[in-house]
Amino acid sequence: MSWHDFNNKRILGTVPVESDGSASFALPSDRFVYFQLLDQHGMMIQSMRSGTMVQSGERVGCVGCHDERRTAPPALTGATPLALKRTPSRLEGWQGPPRMFNYLTEVQPVFDQHCVRCHDFGKDAGKKLNLAGDRGLIFNVSYVNLWTRGALTVVGAGPPETQQPYSWGSHASRLTQVLTGTNTHHKVKLTPAELDRIVTWVDLNGTYYPSYASSYPQNPYGRSPLSGGQLDKLKQLGVDTGIIDLSFDRPEMSPGLAKLPQNDPRYAEALAIIRQGQESLKKNPNPDAEGFVACEVDQQREGKYELRAEIERRNREALREGRKAYDSNAPTNAVSSVGR
Repeated sequence: MSWHDFNNKRILGTVPVESDGSASFALPSDRFVYFQLLDQHGMMIQSMRSGTMVQSGERVGCVGCHDERRTAPPALTGATPLALKRTPSRLEGWQGPPRMFNYLTEVQPVFDQHCVRCHDFGKDAGKKLNLAGDRGLIFNVSYVNLWTRGALTVVGAGPPETQQPYSWGSHASRLTQVLTGTNTHHKVKLTPAELDRIVTWVDLNGTYYPSYASSYPQNPYGRSPLSGGQLDKLKQLGVDTGIIDLSFDRPEMSPGLAKLPQNDPRYAEALAIIRQGQESLKKNPNPDAEGFVACEVDQQREGKYELRAEIERRNREALREGRKAYDSNAPTNAVSSVGR
C-alpha cells in the first residue's frame, strides 16, 4: 500500500479536544480506528500505531496507554471532564466524505499545480527532486522520489519502539518544513486546503494505494503492467528497469532509456515495450487510477468478506428482534464489485 507498509487509510474526521485534555465523540461500529493528536495547524503531534474498535451501542473510555489494563479508571473526585458535559462530537470526514486515501488523486494534483514546471524530467530541479506524476512499475515518480531523497520522516512499518512527539510526521519531514517555513521554496504558496493535503498525507505515514486489490497478479509487484518476460527483454536491450526507471505516461521520458542512443534499433524496440505497458494501464488501470477493476482472485476474496459481513448483519438483526439465526440458513454467495 505504501513504501514499506501495508495499511491503506481512510480519514473518518477530526473532533475537538477540550482545554482540560478531554474529548468525546461517536465512532462507527465494527470499524478499526486509530487516533492522532493534531496541533492548531492540523499537523500531527503524536499518533497511535495500533488501533481499537467499538461495537454497536458500546461506550469506551481511554484512561491511558500505560495504565493498568485489568483495573477500572478511578472514580471522578473532581470536576467532570469538559467533553462529558456536552453531546459527543460527530466525525464528518476530511475535505469531503470519508474515502480510502489515494496519493495520485489527493496529493499529486498539488505538485502538478505548483511544482512540476521545475521539478520534472529534463529540468535541473528535477535532477534533485522529480515531482512528476508519471506512473512507474509500482508507484509514480514523485512518490518514489520523495521517499528515496529523504523528504519524508515517517515510521512506515517500524521501528517498534515508542516514538517521541514531534519526532516523525509532518513536523519532522523536510517536505513540509520547506512548504511551511517563513522563506517558502521559490515563493510557492499553497492554499490552506492544498497544504492540508500534503500535511495529512505525511501524517498518514506516506500511504499510496487506496486498495489492496491488484490489477496484474501474475506480473512483478502485482502492479507492473509489464510481465517478467517483458522486463527481462528490456534488460537484455540495455534498459534499466528499477522502480523509477520507466514512465508509462511518457514512455520516451523513461530514465531507463538514457543509456541507449535514439538512433539505436534497441532504443526503438525498448520504447515499443514500454508503450505496451502504457496501453495496458489504459485498458486495465491500477487501484490509484480511475476505472480500476480488481483481478478475479481479489474479487473472489472480497466476495468472501462481503458474504461474511452480510451474515453478521443478519445475525445482529436477529438478536435485536429476539429471533434465532442459524448458519445453515445463511446466504451462500455474494457479489463483489471491487473498483472505483
